[in-house]
Amino acid sequence: MNEEDTILAGRQAVLEHFRWFDGAADTWSMLRSAENLSTVVAGLAALVESERPDVIIGIESRGFVLAPAVALALGVGFAPVRKDGSLFPGPLVKRMTGPDYRGNRRTLSARQDLFSPGQRVVLVDDWIETGSQAIAAEALVAACGALLVSVAVIVDEAGAVARAELPTITGLVRASEL
Repeated sequence: MNEEDTILAGRQAVLEHFRWFDGAADTWSMLRSAENLSTVVAGLAALVESERPDVIIGIESRGFVLAPAVALALGVGFAPVRKDGSLFPGPLVKRMTGPDYRGNRRTLSARQDLFSPGQRVVLVDDWIETGSQAIAAEALVAACGALLVSVAVIVDEAGAVARAELPTITGLVRASEL
């Protein structure tokens, strides 16, 4: 399957299996079957393959599911970004997020030793709206001397601030399609 077909298959898998649960977006159910998980991961990987990433990062918690799978698909490594209150030994850099879609702020941390100066980094997550966590993650990556080159998500609902402050944001679907 070529890149375009892989992205289209990932997109179709999301549109067919995404559900709202009690008024909240349920991005977990679409990952329940091995086939759907594989299709969504392949679609996300195809979105960023041309960026030639050295490492994929994911923000706790859904990013911890998706990012390592995308890293494996691309043959590169994974580095976690943890949220406040998580045990994370080693030399850390920390950044406070702006308010998220619920108005909450979080402190994100990354291990300095998991990045090298000049590395190309891609952030993978399930959804982007305000971009507050992605913007903080970009600052973490930059503090380690690496460069965030792209953000890939299942659902893109990024606002103007996120688009202005982040590198290319790509998604399998737009929130308006759900």
